[in-house]
Amino acid sequence: MNSKKHVILTGMPGSGKSSVGFYLSKLMQRPFIDTDHYISARENKSITQIFSEYGEDCFRGMERQALLEIIENRPSVISTGGGMPCFYDNMDVMNKAAITVYLETSPEKLFEYLKNDKKRPLVKDKTYEELMDYINDSLIQRKPYYEKADMRVRAHEKTSMQLAKELYETIEELRTKS
Repeated sequence: MNSKKHVILTGMPGSGKSSVGFYLSKLMQRPFIDTDHYISARENKSITQIFSEYGEDCFRGMERQALLEIIENRPSVISTGGGMPCFYDNMDVMNKAAITVYLETSPEKLFEYLKNDKKRPLVKDKTYEELMDYINDSLIQRKPYYEKADMRVRAHEKTSMQLAKELYETIEELRTKS
């Protein structure tokens, strides 16, 4: 584990990756990088604009490039986009460079979080029924990738701060044992 200099949080949109990552970065005294914000800043466009102008395939290529750039920099806490682990060999790359954490969240909690979100390109125009179908279908497709993570935590049972504290303690314990 000592060779893994980053901590990368994966999981579905709405699982708390950004908020947990923010708190965890403070506890670890490391920079926090949200890959969607990183891409958005680099392209000077919102993720929604990138999707509508260039399409999902191009966005996934941008995600891949962002991942490769970020892991070459100083140790950070990184929050990925929900689909990033599922394209190319991204999950394998993440596992080599970082302690990876899957924030597992129930479909019902994801629905509650995403039902009024009009910013995310893959869910913004869906009816409630379509959203629930999307969440369930995405979980089936993405779970095998997410489950390759080094750690798996039930994100819907605690606050972001509680999760960050628990992850910090677990990661520090792993680092001292390595």
